[in-house]
Amino acid sequence: MLGGVASISVGAFLIILGLGMVGFVFYTAYDAYNTFRVEVEPAASIAEAITVNSSILIDMLVKVAFLAIALAAGSVVLSRGVDLFRGCPKERG
Repeated sequence: MLGGVASISVGAFLIILGLGMVGFVFYTAYDAYNTFRVEVEPAASIAEAITVNSSILIDMLVKVAFLAIALAAGSVVLSRGVDLFRGCPKERG
């Protein structure tokens, strides 16, 4: 596949890229945690309150799903970089 020097350099690049992706996810999550404020509108019944304020929940779920996908992608890139950097074994057992 790749030569020794090429494997190490590509692995180091993927490690840096993966760490950057994971760091971005943690920074974004921390920033969202610090700036998030819930503004609940008053309602006459529980059903109306859930219906009116469900957009807050949906917005939070979309953001959490994005962060989860970005974290998974970053960890895969980081894992592949570590494998290339140290020399991936022929067989995993």
